[in-house]
Amino acid sequence: MLVSVVIPAYNRAALLPETLSSVREQTFTDWECIVVDDGSTDHTREVVLAACAEDRRVRYIHQENAERSAARNTGIRHSRGEYICFLDSDDRYTPRYLQRLTEFLFDRGFPEALVISGFQLWDGVRLREIELPPIGGTPAAWLFEHPVSPSRACVHSEITKRFRFREDIRIVEDSVLWVSVATMFPVLLLPEPLIWYRVHDGNSVDRSTRAAFDRHDGLLKFFADPRSNDVPRALRRDLLSDVRFRMAESHAHQGQKGKALCAILWSIFSSPFHRHTKAKLFFIMEQFPGILKMWRFLKPMRTE
Repeated sequence: MLVSVVIPAYNRAALLPETLSSVREQTFTDWECIVVDDGSTDHTREVVLAACAEDRRVRYIHQENAERSAARNTGIRHSRGEYICFLDSDDRYTPRYLQRLTEFLFDRGFPEALVISGFQLWDGVRLREIELPPIGGTPAAWLFEHPVSPSRACVHSEITKRFRFREDIRIVEDSVLWVSVATMFPVLLLPEPLIWYRVHDGNSVDRSTRAAFDRHDGLLKFFADPRSNDVPRALRRDLLSDVRFRMAESHAHQGQKGKALCAILWSIFSSPFHRHTKAKLFFIMEQFPGILKMWRFLKPMRTE
């Protein structure tokens, strides 16, 4: 078997039928699809088993809830394909995705590599194509500057013997894996928009959640790993500065102004010349009106 498609699923019974249909409608037929149910409490099991009954290439695996990295790793362990693709349970493949992917791999001699495909944003009604720049500089830096969702990634099975999704990292577990892979294997870009990335409330980052804090924790863990050495220091500072800004927004949303001020100052000091520094200064002024009034008072004096 050439391709295994791994789909982690947690309470996605409403969206899974479209996702599974996009796999079953592929013009390329030499594939298996492994759905790992990460302890769902809705009708995910019934939806997948119905698909299994209709198409023997679809397989169902259940595990106790252990988060998406563990679910993807479970799928990897059960896969039989030479290449492994990761499809999120709310995204879709275009009908010719696997066909174009295999043609792309054939033209390059079926390499042991990470292949990144182009994509379109999809809100359930409209599509918007995202233009991808060529991979420039170091692949590790490019992968962090242009984050790649798992649905757009395909890896040779030999790679998964060395690298898996880190189960101690949330939010950036995918970026950490791709960057780690890039330290030892080629990264290839298939720029055609072959994936539909669904935009909906379920995948947005809410300021009221701990998403920013989980991302910060994941970045610090990864940057402590020697495999992160290919990520330029300036980019590391910018990434940490960005996520600390998000942490400040989360604290502010919860009314924790003291923590918000500490986080935003931490963000600015992490990368003083960051392109968003001005926005961060305005954030301080908005959260602390006294500072804004003082700034407005001093502005005419500064222009004299």
